[in-house]
Amino acid sequence: KASDNGGARTGSSGTEAARAARMSRVGTKAGRVVRLIRLVRLIRLIKVYKKGNYQDKQKDQAPGMDWEEDDDDGLENESAVSKKLSEMTTRRVIMLVLVIMLALPFFGTDMYVVSLQSAPQYGINSLYRIWQTGIVQHNPLESQSNWDAYLASEERSQYMTTFFHLFYFHNPFCEQSEVPDSASLSPMDMFGKVFWAGLSNHEASAEDGDSGSARNLSSLFLPRFVAHPSYDLNAYWRGDNYAYYQCNMTDNPSSLFDKSWSEMKECVKDNYRGVSLLEVKESDLGCPEDLRYQERIVLYPSSINSTEWKDMHFIFVFDGRSESQMEAALAVAQTLFICLLLGIGALTFSNDANKYVLQPIERMIANVEKIRNNPLAAMSIGDQDKHQEQKVRQRKSEPKMAESLSEYSRYSEEKNWFRRKWAIVQYWIERWRKFRKASRGSQPEPMETVVLEKTIIKIGSLLALGFGEAGAKIIAQNMRGGDSAVLNAIRPGTTVRVIFGIANIRNFTDTTEILQEQVMVFVNRIAALVHGTINEFFGSPTHSVGDAFLLTWPMTGIRPEKESKYADLALLSLCKLTAAISRSPALADYRNNPKLAKRVPNFRVRLGLSLHSGWAIEGAIGSEFKIDASYLSPNIHVAQRLESATKHYGVLMILSDTFYAMLSDAIAAQVREIDYVSVDSQPGPLRIHTLDLDDMALDVLRGSLIASRERHTRAEIRRKKAERWSDDYIMGNAFDRDADIQKMRNKYTDDFFAQFRAAYLNYEAGEWEVARYLFEVTRQYLVVEDGPTMAHIKFIDEHSSKAPEDWKGYHPIVIPN
Repeated sequence: KASDNGGARTGSSGTEAARAARMSRVGTKAGRVVRLIRLVRLIRLIKVYKKGNYQDKQKDQAPGMDWEEDDDDGLENESAVSKKLSEMTTRRVIMLVLVIMLALPFFGTDMYVVSLQSAPQYGINSLYRIWQTGIVQHNPLESQSNWDAYLASEERSQYMTTFFHLFYFHNPFCEQSEVPDSASLSPMDMFGKVFWAGLSNHEASAEDGDSGSARNLSSLFLPRFVAHPSYDLNAYWRGDNYAYYQCNMTDNPSSLFDKSWSEMKECVKDNYRGVSLLEVKESDLGCPEDLRYQERIVLYPSSINSTEWKDMHFIFVFDGRSESQMEAALAVAQTLFICLLLGIGALTFSNDANKYVLQPIERMIANVEKIRNNPLAAMSIGDQDKHQEQKVRQRKSEPKMAESLSEYSRYSEEKNWFRRKWAIVQYWIERWRKFRKASRGSQPEPMETVVLEKTIIKIGSLLALGFGEAGAKIIAQNMRGGDSAVLNAIRPGTTVRVIFGIANIRNFTDTTEILQEQVMVFVNRIAALVHGTINEFFGSPTHSVGDAFLLTWPMTGIRPEKESKYADLALLSLCKLTAAISRSPALADYRNNPKLAKRVPNFRVRLGLSLHSGWAIEGAIGSEFKIDASYLSPNIHVAQRLESATKHYGVLMILSDTFYAMLSDAIAAQVREIDYVSVDSQPGPLRIHTLDLDDMALDVLRGSLIASRERHTRAEIRRKKAERWSDDYIMGNAFDRDADIQKMRNKYTDDFFAQFRAAYLNYEAGEWEVARYLFEVTRQYLVVEDGPTMAHIKFIDEHSSKAPEDWKGYHPIVIPN
């Protein structure tokens, strides 16, 4: 325990400042009442928004301007919560809070004295470091001359000054009668007077510390006037002109400290030697143990290392009896008062307040805490809330047949015939009343706390949807600043490793011109499949611009041994996305659109895909008016260029070599290298690959298959994610056992891949005539022409089947118009 009182303000304003500090605590308690009132007003505002009464006030306001919150005094409709809470608790709450607010400060010690716990510890630390600095600098144990030099040094003088300052500041001899009226504060206004000072009693045989033994430094502990001239300590330190008057310390204060090691008393089980200042007026107080545990305050230097502690350390004990006595009396009075007050209050209004205000607020706070810690958790909170609402509706809608039959049989078992018939009639009348009441659909008006709770969940869900995973940190950082309403979304970015994916809708310009307003429905149907499929495989749809979706798989927190599975899942998600797009009945309907068929023969919805990995800066992009959470990196541009090249190579997806290097061996074996190209914004050439998929081989889902593949709940998605991330989940098996993927890859045989590989190696080596011949073999190997083969044949033919003299195996990537 460390209790003390720090310094006071200078001048006559010190007392006023202290009183102001005490009364400010009353203001703090009053602030709680204000917050309760503001909460009720916030609930009333929600009621206004719900009823639409705010529209008249907004007529003269520019867009984005809010009307003042203090303008709601003239509202006509009082909220349901306000009615209930006002009628049952307003008078009692106001009276009770006012009594507590006014009375509680008188039961605290801070109302009577100023308590600041840091001053004595700081003084002891300073004193010990000054001591240690002088000892290290002069090494008085080395020789008598060093000893004399230290006693006469400035360090010794500073040590004695600090020592006297500390003891006079906590002067135990101060009496109220000697404190002048001009003084603002004095030791009498504070607890914790210094009582005993000593140091560790290590083994030594010298009696006065003059023989050079391990104990001879102890004679330097007390501020004895040896080499420095003595002076009137009381006149110098009592502070006649100070705002803090420190009083006299006996008539001869030097005698209190002018003691040799042998004159110091052994205390604390003979572990320490020291002097008691109070022994002069209370002879039974010679050691710290003469006071009870709760009456003494023991402080050691904290600015000390273990070696210094073992060699020698100080100990200071403060007298805390006055504080303990006052605390005990006030604690008893406070306990009795609070028990009486709260006992009465709990019986009158606690149930109502808990039911209508506190419990909903606690749920709101819990939900806000979850969103603060993980903004993406808002979606799961919304799902849980929706699930609970569905259960309640289902429970209300289900007929209580068992209860009805039991009640009917109870009436029908009446022995008296007339009473039995009358009971049955009453039963059916009651059933009819319940039916009429249910058919009218009369529902009690929902509490505004419930509306506010639902609104918080919706706002959190919208934030999570709008910002996505890249913006989760922005939301969390701003919501953690609970003491301020200032929004600071523009923060420095964070360098992260990311797998980037691009999904581009083919023929989007033609589709937009044909569909016009319906293009939003078209894009959102695709977005639902893209977002849902990518999310199932740990990805995040970060950004979308018209026909393109930026997909990300952040590598933050992924262990190195899991990176290959992470990359495999990213590739698997694009395969599943391709299958979902091809088999979607809603998207298949666009194949029959006559205008689209006329503009684009054999039209079908397809996506161009690419995957690339590299570094990026994650953060917010924008200004105080609008921000987007996204990534900045040249690697995004590379991924975009690779996706654009899918049209040139006639494939559905292109993978960069940096991403290819992350794949597991089992998945990498199924990928085909198709070219070696240079991409602008990339320092060196890239080997690009593809996973061959024939989406034309898949049929559209019909009938029961649609129901079996309907959208999964988030709980099911989380379960599948956990299953896929476990070590028991083998990615190679996932590819081999997936019916859609196998059907899309059936026509790509090992012989085809071997033929293409032979042709490609000759092409890269510059043997273009041989490569041209071999590419002709692979060109017709499949049912349709192979896209990468045709791209190479076209490139070779443009150079007359002869490689340029400076051919290095790669060329600039070709991006179709």
